[in-house]
Amino acid sequence: MPNEKAKAANWQVVIENALRMHPGVQEAGVVHDGRDGIAAFVVPGDPYLDDVLGRGTAGSSVLGKWRKTFDLTQFTKNAASAPVGFNTMGWNSSYTRQPISLEEMREWVETTVADILQLAPKAVYEIGCGTGMLLMRIAPCCDRYVAVDFSSVVLDRVREQLRTVPPVAERVEVLERRADNFDGLDENSFDTVVLNSVVQFFPNLAYLTKVLENTVNIVKPGGYVFVGDIRSLPLLPAFASSVELFQATDGVSAGELRDRIERRIQLDRELVLSPAYFLSLRHRLPKLSRVEIQLRRGRADNEMTRYRYNAILHVGHGTEAASEVAFQDWPERELTLDDIRSKLLQRPNERIGFKCIRNARIEKDLTTLRKIRTADMAQTAGELRSEGEQNFVGGIHPQDLVDLATHDFGFQVFLSWAACRPDGSYDAFLIPTRSLQGKALPAIGWPEPKASEFVRLANAPGQGQVRSKLIDQLVTHCSQNLPEEMIPRYIALVDTVVRTPGGDVDPSAHF
Repeated sequence: MPNEKAKAANWQVVIENALRMHPGVQEAGVVHDGRDGIAAFVVPGDPYLDDVLGRGTAGSSVLGKWRKTFDLTQFTKNAASAPVGFNTMGWNSSYTRQPISLEEMREWVETTVADILQLAPKAVYEIGCGTGMLLMRIAPCCDRYVAVDFSSVVLDRVREQLRTVPPVAERVEVLERRADNFDGLDENSFDTVVLNSVVQFFPNLAYLTKVLENTVNIVKPGGYVFVGDIRSLPLLPAFASSVELFQATDGVSAGELRDRIERRIQLDRELVLSPAYFLSLRHRLPKLSRVEIQLRRGRADNEMTRYRYNAILHVGHGTEAASEVAFQDWPERELTLDDIRSKLLQRPNERIGFKCIRNARIEKDLTTLRKIRTADMAQTAGELRSEGEQNFVGGIHPQDLVDLATHDFGFQVFLSWAACRPDGSYDAFLIPTRSLQGKALPAIGWPEPKASEFVRLANAPGQGQVRSKLIDQLVTHCSQNLPEEMIPRYIALVDTVVRTPGGDVDPSAHF
């Protein structure tokens, strides 16, 4: 522990104040790490990272590279001959690197459109409209549809498609601009903003936050922001391990496989987000009333159904009281679909909630990840694959639950990842359709995530050098401004410093 002199000087306050003196620090907290010294957790200041350390310039470069990538997908015969509203060029599997099948892409489009249409949009602003797969299906239901994208080549394809359907074209405006450009848009001018399968291409979390702040401003009270097809940060290790194991030859050792998984996570070029990020926006953006975190629906067994989710931001919906129905803890009884069927038969007019339902979609991947982490160094990928095939996959497939309750019993089923569990388990709330009274998304008191889930809200793609530079500066800064016994031995950059009710850093959330 720090010596008595440090204690007497209230060492935590002294160190935190010293860290906050650095222009690159927005917030700081320190705690004894329980072993050999003091650990510091720092929330970096975005302006400093962008303007002083060069992250802003790097971010613009990243956007330019993505734009070039998307442009190239449209210089093919297949793109030119794609059916109106179904140009899937560029949608490739992370596993095979081949195009995702048209059948799976069709389900992805249809479920996404259904999720957006339940919001009853009439005036839509779509950021990152791509080849127009959503636009061509949603715009006919709207009075106004503004579609923007930063790729001129992609937008040329959209305009070509619109010329074939004049009744749709006359209500659609197509603009070439970046996601953070809101010039000429009035406050409260849209009822729905859509960002679907686009935020993973944003350069960093600060850019996304800036976009969402402006987005909420242009949505009228009672409207929505639909952020869809978001890659899940809590499930990133499971996803990375499943891809690497799929691609590895039989002879690759478990040790090498672990190294490849770690490299994939560290070098991921896309922005990967925790649902906790969207939940945290409730405190940052006062115009938001609540946030829903939804699992992706569908039968296709691919990375989009297994590892992605939707976030729906409710703008100015008032203070509707959330349902107070208690959630039954699924792991206590390991309920089957037949058990749930029996409950619905017994309680046909009641709202029912279940929490921590093991997710059959990814149970195999999670089991394999655990085996890879504990495997002997000499064990091979071929052996691990063989063991994985033999394992019983438990849990309940989310779509099985939806189909059972909806088709057989007339319930509406809402599925959530708001609890941010790293095992991918989900919570479900079942409501008799007749009791919804026309509400597409009733207020539900979902189980909350642990405080530790707010410490890291996203990865930091391509920012390793910038963040290392800031940590080096902070080490030097502490050496120059603190006595030796107060210099932190460990400094980590985080998105949130979690504190106890007494104001101290919460060690359980950070270690």
